Amino acid sequence: MTESECKLPWGGLSVDAEGNVYLHAARIDLAPKELAVLHRLLVRWPHVVRKDEFSQQVWAGRAMSDESLARCVAQARKALAAVPGISIKALYGQGYCIERAGGMNVPVPLHQAAYHRRLLEIAQAPALHAETVAHCENLIHLRTRFSLQQSEQLLRAVLQQNGDYLAARVHLAICLAAQVTSGMADGRAHLDEGLALLAPALERGCPGSGPVTAYAHLLDCHWRFAEAEPLHQRALQYAGDDAAAHYNHGWHLLAQGRQEPALAALATAHALRPFSVAISIMYARALLALGQQAQAVDVVTGMCARFPDSAAASLYAISLQAAHTPGAEVAERARQVRADSLAWPLCHSNLAFIHARCGDHTSAWSAIRAQDDEGPTLRVSHAAALFLMGEMDEAFERIEQAFAARVGLLPVLLQLPEVRGFVQGDARGRAVLGQLEHLRARA
Repeated sequence: MTESECKLPWGGLSVDAEGNVYLHAARIDLAPKELAVLHRLLVRWPHVVRKDEFSQQVWAGRAMSDESLARCVAQARKALAAVPGISIKALYGQGYCIERAGGMNVPVPLHQAAYHRRLLEIAQAPALHAETVAHCENLIHLRTRFSLQQSEQLLRAVLQQNGDYLAARVHLAICLAAQVTSGMADGRAHLDEGLALLAPALERGCPGSGPVTAYAHLLDCHWRFAEAEPLHQRALQYAGDDAAAHYNHGWHLLAQGRQEPALAALATAHALRPFSVAISIMYARALLALGQQAQAVDVVTGMCARFPDSAAASLYAISLQAAHTPGAEVAERARQVRADSLAWPLCHSNLAFIHARCGDHTSAWSAIRAQDDEGPTLRVSHAAALFLMGEMDEAFERIEQAFAARVGLLPVLLQLPEVRGFVQGDARGRAVLGQLEHLRARA
């Protein structure tokens, strides 16, 4: 170590947002959990890291023994042996902390990496597999029946040949969750399979936000918000430029009615990945939930310019117009949009809303009845149109059925501005909201 390196405030130590620790720009080679323990101690300095924090953030809430934690700390101490003035101190009955000579106000430096971690993880495979997963990522963002089915088929084929390819496992889990929230699959089997796909990576303490944020989102779709919360926080520590981590966190916050922080998270996701219809629509909805109509219109206008052939983008834009200036011309524009297997399954709920808002109840009922046999997610997605037509009993019956089926999308749906007012203004709606809150508190 040179004299100039010794003078660095942290002796050449740095960390990145993906959970890695570097000494003079070289990544410290530790087992995943050992690395995660060291990273946690450094980023939390000068605070004490309690054992329950290690359990939640490194072991993801799974069983953690004192012996396993002590072993990880011992290896972290060995890794720091070459760094002058830095050590790990054990505080009896409290936990561990970094002990550092010198001032208390100099944070550990952030290691600057000139690459996109998520894309690099995709690339760490044979070319054909990497290209397939990258293609599937784009297919998943389209959220159409065809794109999600094709993505699932391709990812399963990749995993048959390379079952340990983490990026493929992560994207298959994301695809399964998207099928659930899009109404293509209402069974909990999809969510359970997704959790099983990701569990080994979390148990190994795999660095990076991809597996962690995907796992947290699956828990949210399961209404296991309390379990998801620490995982979202862990993913955000590693997130950097990962739009998915910010989008999933925004979804998590919106499902719990925390609208302002949800908007901030979704704004970040949209800035990082503007070429996603799913992110753009959720961001616009969060803006509308807080009454920021002009900003929502700007987002939707930009989305339609980027995706002129997207039925989801077009119908959402028309639904905004119908909400404020309904009329026969607006309804006719909606009729020209092709909503079939190449469109989101949820497009029919936009169609029904547009026609109901424009006074064409016959066309609204036609869009609603077209999905009567497709499961509780798509059935409840028409609640806004039913409310507009005065069909309160039908709307609340569908909401109650969705609650009984634990529809993953329901907590978010109840926060959307086109639904929230009706739900909060009726005793039946308030009862459902109360039951949801009870479930969260019990968790």
